[in-house]
Amino acid sequence: MARSETAARREIDASHRMMQVTERELQRILLDIHDGPVQHMYAALSQLDLLRRAVDAGEAAAARERMERIRVLLEGGLNEVRSFIGAFRPPEFEARGLVALLEGLALQHEAMTGTDIVLDVRGALPEMPLPVKIGLYRVLQEGLSNAYRHGGANLVTVRLRRVVRRGEPRLRISISDNGHGFDPAAVPAEKHFGLQGMRDRVEMIGGRFRLRSRPGRGAMIAVEVPTAAGDER
Repeated sequence: MARSETAARREIDASHRMMQVTERELQRILLDIHDGPVQHMYAALSQLDLLRRAVDAGEAAAARERMERIRVLLEGGLNEVRSFIGAFRPPEFEARGLVALLEGLALQHEAMTGTDIVLDVRGALPEMPLPVKIGLYRVLQEGLSNAYRHGGANLVTVRLRRVVRRGEPRLRISISDNGHGFDPAAVPAEKHFGLQGMRDRVEMIGGRFRLRSRPGRGAMIAVEVPTAAGDER
């Protein structure tokens, strides 16, 4: 009974932290939009003013150069907007199985970033409840984003396994990258909410989260969530 109450308290605490993490994520999204697409648009407007001056002065070579810069800026801004849309467009969580969801996310990330992703699924996996599928999807989404944006990784390996821990069947997903790596204990608190968000998501679905990383050695995230024997697909 005490163990059950402790687990319930952990989930409640995680849900409270999740509210804080969600608010920080919203602030980060707004900051990314300001520092990304908005800056591209401002720069393109500045180039348009210079283009008009070049045209008025009959400077054909300078005008062509300005037009090319405008094209590059607009293309960069458009790609960033597409990336945001792709990240927040909800997939068909109910209609699709976990593996199909993660495959779609991996392909999307590869197309947007050029990162190579190896998805290694071994053995038959049980069908997971909807909250678990959503939680694991978001964890992988954040893990891939961190590997690319912060770790500079160009290769990420994602492994899914059905394992048994102390007689209990569990689903294990690991995310390993070849990026710069870091010292988890040295991450500033204001930059730690992405990792804490993943941990809280996992705890809310009754799972366990583990992070391992060292400078120059990449990073590895391992998540295990309980699962009933259920139907295997």
